[in-house]
Amino acid sequence: MRVLRENIVPVVFLALWVAVSGYTLHTLGGLHGPGVIEATMDLTVTAPLHSTAHAICPEMADSLTREI
Repeated sequence: MRVLRENIVPVVFLALWVAVSGYTLHTLGGLHGPGVIEATMDLTVTAPLHSTAHAICPEMADSLTREI
């Protein structure tokens, strides 16, 4: 019984592990992810014509209003 436990059980466990791992890799090999998506985008940022300046600090409000 000791020979069975020390030799056969680890070999059977390893064989099952390899079989399950191989099956999993084979199954996952059939999955395909989405292809590469390429796109371009033009973005222009301008201040609206009738906007008011928003400032975090009251000291900066005058300098921001002058730039707009």
